[in-house]
Amino acid sequence: MLKGTDLMQSHDGAPLFDGLSLTLDDGARAALVGPNGVGKTTLLRLLAGVDAPERGAVALGVGDRASYLPQDVLDPRATIDDLLRRALGEVWEVRLELDAHEHDLTDFDAYGDAQARFEALGGWALEARLDEARRRLAIEHLDRGARLGELSGGEAARCLLASVLLGDPTVLLLDEPTNHLDADGRAWLAEWLEGFDGTLLTVSHDRDFLDATVDRIYELSPEGLEAYEGGYTAYREERARRRERLALVVEAQEKKRKRLEADIAMTARQAQYTERTIPRAIAPKFKRYAKKVAKKSKAREHRLQREMQAETWVRAPREPAAFKVQLESDGGGKRLVAALRGVTVPGVLEGVDLTLHAGDRVALVGPNGSGKSTLLHLLSGRVVPADGDVDVRGETRLLPQVGVAEVPAGTLGGAPVADGAELGLLAWFRAQTSLPEAEARTLLAHYRLGSDAIDRPLARLSPGERARVHVAAIVGGGAELILLDEPTNHLDFDTLEVIEAALRGYRGTLVVATHDRPMIDAIDCERVICVRSRRIEE
Repeated sequence: MLKGTDLMQSHDGAPLFDGLSLTLDDGARAALVGPNGVGKTTLLRLLAGVDAPERGAVALGVGDRASYLPQDVLDPRATIDDLLRRALGEVWEVRLELDAHEHDLTDFDAYGDAQARFEALGGWALEARLDEARRRLAIEHLDRGARLGELSGGEAARCLLASVLLGDPTVLLLDEPTNHLDADGRAWLAEWLEGFDGTLLTVSHDRDFLDATVDRIYELSPEGLEAYEGGYTAYREERARRRERLALVVEAQEKKRKRLEADIAMTARQAQYTERTIPRAIAPKFKRYAKKVAKKSKAREHRLQREMQAETWVRAPREPAAFKVQLESDGGGKRLVAALRGVTVPGVLEGVDLTLHAGDRVALVGPNGSGKSTLLHLLSGRVVPADGDVDVRGETRLLPQVGVAEVPAGTLGGAPVADGAELGLLAWFRAQTSLPEAEARTLLAHYRLGSDAIDRPLARLSPGERARVHVAAIVGGGAELILLDEPTNHLDFDTLEVIEAALRGYRGTLVVATHDRPMIDAIDCERVICVRSRRIEE
């Protein structure tokens, strides 16, 4: 069991949630969803014991062990062995002892003792599980002494996931576990979780993953937690029904309020008219009548105020500020926009040919590490091939996978610009779009990136905020060819649906690398290209 009671937490002095309580019984399979910035990761960290709440308490059941998967790598200096040591404890210490003995076979007795202890702790079965996890998560090629900061973002995230799943927890707290996983990795994780008999709480915006793994969804909003039975599909349908019912109640309530306010105002006017117009001879009698009418008006006003302040008064939920995304492009018939001819990137792609015409909508699929990101970086000019020709004939914009990209030099006042990760959001955004400051601030505010975020370096933004600022840069910069690398990572459902609608209406050329099948369907991709074994197949 996992229980959080009366939790309160703030961010930069502003309350994220107050008085929030949540209980997950043994075997619960639940997800936590909500808009970016509402506090999902904060709540997960509190439940995991990583952070302490400002008020309230978190408790685990007797004998329970919680494992937490963060969205980002916590310590880039840690090695893969460090992760496994923390997750597996004594059994991994004995495994390292065995490794040492195998390199120096001088003490056979100590080696035999280590083997016996390893077997008693279930080490050989664990080895098989570890090998399977490393293979299915595509990290079997990594040296266990490698530091997380030296790996790609996807490799580091998959190493973290492997260590969390192998730690024999009874409570799993996973923050965006499918980010950086390919289709095989996602399928393996869903299968692994199906056999997990403990308690699961995951923050995820992966629609298929939620349908496959959870039977309850908690939506976090400024009003608190609201529970929905079922996976993502059932949640969206029930959420729409609840919003419709709530809208009808709020509408009826608003009509009642206006009717009562009109009645109160009329009664008050009636009292004032009586006071002003009565003849002097009969004034005392009518003045007493006017006072009664005025008193009645005040009583009605106080009663309405009490009703509006009561808990039974229904308030419309505070939805995040709505926004629209419009991507400009003239379409331009079927002229050539870009082409790769015999392109080779050693160890990644070999002799690849690809032609893109105006209006093409292409989905890149394939296992992790197959070269999808490299293909996008070739088209964007970030990677130069060892052999072959790259021919790009229009303005290109790239949404990178990791979320922090380099800033082009020489775009701010004609001077070179430093690494984008350390640059303030506004300066980075202006470097990408060449917009005047006032226009840049307006567009960023449109993407819910206000004064609290505008001066922070990109590295200090949340993953969801970084994703939104990159989408804003694509819109503000304009392009004939848009390249998206795992665009569904870190975006909440509402933002994702807005962006999908914009991409569906975009008339330019679109290439998206994604493992998210619902997105491929939503944006009407006409071409699907599989990248595998250094080749592409359409």
